[in-house]
Amino acid sequence: MENLSFLKPYKSDLKAIRLILKQWTDPEEVEKYIERIENEINGKTEYNMHFFVLKKDNIVVGVGGIADPPPKSHKFSRFKNPGDIKILYMDNRFRGQGLGRILLEHLEEKAKKFGYDELLIRSAERYRDTAYGFYERMGYESAGRIEGGELGKKMVVFRKAM
Repeated sequence: MENLSFLKPYKSDLKAIRLILKQWTDPEEVEKYIERIENEINGKTEYNMHFFVLKKDNIVVGVGGIADPPPKSHKFSRFKNPGDIKILYMDNRFRGQGLGRILLEHLEEKAKKFGYDELLIRSAERYRDTAYGFYERMGYESAGRIEGGELGKKMVVFRKAM
């Protein structure tokens, strides 16, 4: 049986987190999230951001984060207190093992504990072939599009009631 753990990140996890982020996103985004994760480790959070890692046999295999949604996303919510999945990335070496589902389910449980009644996820169009179907299988529905989001990207917003 595999040994899985869902934890707050430590400084010692940052190298592995950076490698995962580099597999999926632009260098500017990588460094932005590494800085935000380091800030949380050091007790300085903004936007009610909380990051977590999924470890398998003590190896970081995924990273996720929850926060209050940005103002542009509020119009997509059907509920009073939505949360936002800031990031959800898996190490490519561990894809296809059901670990992304486990990480997202843990984030959803944390979101409920934080009092969110709905989760929103913004996903860039470049993730159409990897993320969109995954979110739909996990019970999220497409709620619309945001143009000119972070770094000027077109993004699809998904939502799910908690």
